[in-house]
Amino acid sequence: MKNEEASTKKASSQDVVEVEKCNGMSHEKNSSVETILINEDNVSDEALSLQVVNEEIITMDSVSMQEVVEKITIEDINVSMPGGKRKYLDETETEVSASRKKARTTSASEMNVHDHPYCLQSPRRMRRQVDDLTDKVGNLQKKLRLAQQKTRRRNKKVSTLTAVVSELREKNLINSDCATILESTFSGVPKELMKRLVTQKKKKNLGAYPPELRSFALTLKFYSTKAYNYVRKSFDLGLPHVNVIRSWYSSMNGEPGFTKDALTALKAKVIAAKRDNQEVVCALMLDEMAIRKHVEWDGKQFRGYVDLGTGINDDSLPEATDALVFMAVSVNSGWKVPCGYFLVNGLTGQEKANLTKECITKLHEVGVKVVSFTCDGPTSHQAMLKLLGAQLSPGNLQAYFQHPCDPTAKIYIFLDACHMIKLVRNTMSDYKVLKDKDGNVIKWQFVEELHKLHLANKLRSAHIKWKPQKMKVNLAAQALSSSVADALEYCEGKLKLPQFQGCGPTVQCIRVFDHLFDVLNSRNPLARNFKAPIRRSNYQYTKRFLDEAREYIRNLKGPDGQSILTSKRKTGFLGFLLCINAVVGLAEDLVNAENPVLKYLLTYKMSQDHLELFFSAVRACGGWNNNPTTRQFVAAYKQLLMRHNIEGGRGNCTPQDDTEILNSVQDQHEINSVPTGISDVAIARRYDLEMRQPAADDHNYCDVSNAMELSEYKEAAISYIAGYVVKMVEKKIHCPQCLAVLTTNKESIPDLFVTWKTNGGLKLPSLGLIKICEETEKCVMRMLNVNGGGLPHNAGLSSAIATTVLSVCVESKVFKLRDDPNAPFEQDEKCGDARED
Repeated sequence: MKNEEASTKKASSQDVVEVEKCNGMSHEKNSSVETILINEDNVSDEALSLQVVNEEIITMDSVSMQEVVEKITIEDINVSMPGGKRKYLDETETEVSASRKKARTTSASEMNVHDHPYCLQSPRRMRRQVDDLTDKVGNLQKKLRLAQQKTRRRNKKVSTLTAVVSELREKNLINSDCATILESTFSGVPKELMKRLVTQKKKKNLGAYPPELRSFALTLKFYSTKAYNYVRKSFDLGLPHVNVIRSWYSSMNGEPGFTKDALTALKAKVIAAKRDNQEVVCALMLDEMAIRKHVEWDGKQFRGYVDLGTGINDDSLPEATDALVFMAVSVNSGWKVPCGYFLVNGLTGQEKANLTKECITKLHEVGVKVVSFTCDGPTSHQAMLKLLGAQLSPGNLQAYFQHPCDPTAKIYIFLDACHMIKLVRNTMSDYKVLKDKDGNVIKWQFVEELHKLHLANKLRSAHIKWKPQKMKVNLAAQALSSSVADALEYCEGKLKLPQFQGCGPTVQCIRVFDHLFDVLNSRNPLARNFKAPIRRSNYQYTKRFLDEAREYIRNLKGPDGQSILTSKRKTGFLGFLLCINAVVGLAEDLVNAENPVLKYLLTYKMSQDHLELFFSAVRACGGWNNNPTTRQFVAAYKQLLMRHNIEGGRGNCTPQDDTEILNSVQDQHEINSVPTGISDVAIARRYDLEMRQPAADDHNYCDVSNAMELSEYKEAAISYIAGYVVKMVEKKIHCPQCLAVLTTNKESIPDLFVTWKTNGGLKLPSLGLIKICEETEKCVMRMLNVNGGGLPHNAGLSSAIATTVLSVCVESKVFKLRDDPNAPFEQDEKCGDARED
């Protein structure tokens, strides 16, 4: 009996020892799991997925181990010790014993059948299982350490993009402007880079690049290709290859003319706005950027000649000196998009007016509502505005013209306020003295004296000696600011300085133009006073000030007493008057109407700063180039239409809001545009086909021979050829009315050469048809003269000749119906072919 008790105690002691070993091993595995979980926040997507697999394996092994432990039955949690003493188990042993008690409790039904189930695995097998689990945990820990190491390296790469930019700056691969822009684009780039780095080894084809990474790549590549290649090679950031970026650009048509991709993007905006029961309201603006006269081969064609979007590439064209750009700026949103550009060498007001009408028409076709048109104030632009329908006479100002596609709509005219404030500053500085309506003197000398004091204003030498930097807007705006007016008042009223006595009229003049510039430059919806946007609540207050400012400008006079609006320096003051009338009318239509389109009007949307910043971004391409060639301009234009974060801050103005260039997408549906007719104008100008204006009566030099006059020989030949024209026309036109006016009888043209040649079979052309053939011959002669004796073979020549001949003959009524009462048609009857069409 004693031997049985001893054997029982020995077995219990062995069981406790086995439980302790298993419990220690289980505790070691649980520690490993905890180690894995501790580093969960520091691993990438790949590491996290690996960790999940590890946890599943460990969990399965732990369950198996627990099952092994639960099979071990111990009679008592207290182990008998020699001498009748009992050993009390520690906390770990107690937990294991408690679990065994729970196991015994849950399996009470089975215990009734088998009171003493000694069905345990052998210690050797259990030790083998424990060794296998230990090896698995070790392998998983090793893989986890490797994954964590990779993740740390990748995090280091991604988290130190700022250090990458700093290194590029130190190596002079990018400039400070590029560094600033790149640092501002880091918000979403690290996350996208991390995702791409994690998946680039799993998949060969990663699909499209995310927008954030695409934007970062395009921005860096725009500023410097060399810097982009350096970053891509040195830091392995998963950036696309240069050829991939080039393929992005190749899908966009950025040639001169109106850009179809931009119009497609606008069409998509209109469709999206209609879903929300809204409309796209835009301000159109025009400006020119100087480019270098340079002709070069780009691999496909020569670039550098004048190009109005006609596709003509001929070395007889003059070299382009400017790029004329149209841009649409959203009034009720935060984007802008260049609608097109033209490479020119000086355009007349008529040609610019035609292009403007064409641009407005194209925007109307895609559903965009144009409410204003902004330009600066050279004489060609003033002529353009008059041709569009505006009135620029100081006594009869009309600051709008009718919409070419909707006669009931008005398009208000703005002469850019930034240009106007510079012209006012220039006038005050050059004239030195102006006079208000009461004859009070306004002196620029007070501003010069204030500069010597540096009293609570920004006046520096550059503000006084502004001519070397006359294009900078901030110098003009700060010279005519409220801070300058306040300082002048303080010097006169408080300090009683003698050199500022009598500066009251100057202070008033500065305040008027400062407040007026603020009203025309509002850009913050939360601003107050004169910088606040125009709302229904402050419309009357703003209108009252604008009326006072209009009256003040009308009464300004030059030093000789002549009205400033009739002097040679009138443009700046006249431009402000136009802007005042335009703002009042635009606010009345959009904000103060019964059904207002806008809640408030930000007048900065009508500023030409948007185009100036676009030009600054073009110059920033490849570093910085103040005078790009035609090829460089075209390349930069295409790049700026893609997704990017390019800004321009080194030009004549600095960014004042968050207006971004609308991304022009290629996968949108194409818009079927109507031929513009611009090619006819370009070819007509190129080959001297424009209609000749009659000379003045006092300069009629009749003794000078005209090379374009037709000789009697040519007139005879033309009358003979005209008969052949009638024969060809009869094959295409079957209207008896039209054919009747093309021919005549021999009595009507007895002296023509064709009457001498005919034997009854020749067609006798009418005088009207002969007139058309003569004008056509004159056009051909002018083309031969311009082209050095050779007849050009470019596309569009026939259309250009037809346009020129039609413009000459349409007013002279070359075709007259016969005065015959038995004629088969009435004189007001339409052509039969026209009715069929």
